[in-house]
Amino acid sequence: MRTGLEGDSLLRKVRLILGAFETGAPVLGLSELARRTELAKTTVHRVATEMVGVGLLNRHGRRYELGSLLFELGQRAPRTRAMRLMAAPYLEDLALTTRETVVLAFPGDRHVVFVEKYFSQRGGGVAVTEVEGRVPFHCGASGKALLAFGAEAIREDVMASPLRRRTPWTITDPARLEAELEQVRQQGYAVDRQELVVGYAAVSAPVFVDGVAVATLTVVGPAERLDVRRLAPVVTAAGRALTRDVAPVKG
Repeated sequence: MRTGLEGDSLLRKVRLILGAFETGAPVLGLSELARRTELAKTTVHRVATEMVGVGLLNRHGRRYELGSLLFELGQRAPRTRAMRLMAAPYLEDLALTTRETVVLAFPGDRHVVFVEKYFSQRGGGVAVTEVEGRVPFHCGASGKALLAFGAEAIREDVMASPLRRRTPWTITDPARLEAELEQVRQQGYAVDRQELVVGYAAVSAPVFVDGVAVATLTVVGPAERLDVRRLAPVVTAAGRALTRDVAPVKG
């Protein structure tokens, strides 16, 4: 339980409210926001009203969703913009080569953020559409690659939090997840076998800056046809190439 939140700053409360939204809950009512943030309903209502006024939230009746201003601000971040531009040819090449959907993802605050997608000619990007926006780190290939090779603080935070189930195959045991991450480090890529979306699998490779994963390239497709042995070398090669491109313009 969080303590002392009523005395926290307005920015802290804004951060808690923004963090309450996730892919499985893109629209939340006042009671649910209060439950997730552990703030009083009156506090949530007051702060959320201010957030609506400045474009951080949209309100539909008594329910709220994230505002478009957040997306606009995110696109202005130098690293986000530069990485998207540099990743574009690799995403296109992977989509053409594998004929599957390809995703560029960044580590967000407690979630993996999908920032760019190239849809498969065969699958129409169904799996990616179902997980639009943000997903928990412990679910899926992108998150596991970022946990294995990314910032230690993110990994510690995830391991200390409940690992909620998304499908029957989601890893919810911290010890099992840590063992999986060690395997990811040894092989250089992560695999998702229906852990995020039932019926879909993925292979993900990290993109590094100064030895820390700051993004991933991920190929997503139906589980029955996703050949990890064929895709892993292609995805990891693209990750290494994008890492080399990013190095001269890091920061």
